[in-house]
Amino acid sequence: MSALTIRTLLADPLVQIIIATLLGGIGQALIKYGVTNTEAGSGLVSTAIRLMLSPGVLAGLCAYAISSVFYVMVVRSKGLSFAYPFVAANQVIVFLLAWLLFREAIPPLRVAGLVVVCIGVTLIALGK
Repeated sequence: MSALTIRTLLADPLVQIIIATLLGGIGQALIKYGVTNTEAGSGLVSTAIRLMLSPGVLAGLCAYAISSVFYVMVVRSKGLSFAYPFVAANQVIVFLLAWLLFREAIPPLRVAGLVVVCIGVTLIALGK
């Protein structure tokens, strides 16, 4: 894939919002990983500092920062009514990552809710 093709692809608002959504979900998983693998400090402030400076949390916050750049670009070009519903797709990504990486249980009713979210986001994407 040439640089021009990648640049053209990255200029597409739909690609931008997909990247923003994926990075947002990955950021959540990295933060979960960071807080799970960091020991608590001796007090509230000490614990908060340790958590915020853990590599997983820092990586998650970086993913959020990059995600925000893509999100802002989409809001600028397509508007908030197009971009914001994709934030709901983060729920799907986060639940899948929680299930796959952290072995968290996802009850059937939540799965049904995620299907409804997916249908709604797809309808919005198709209505461009």
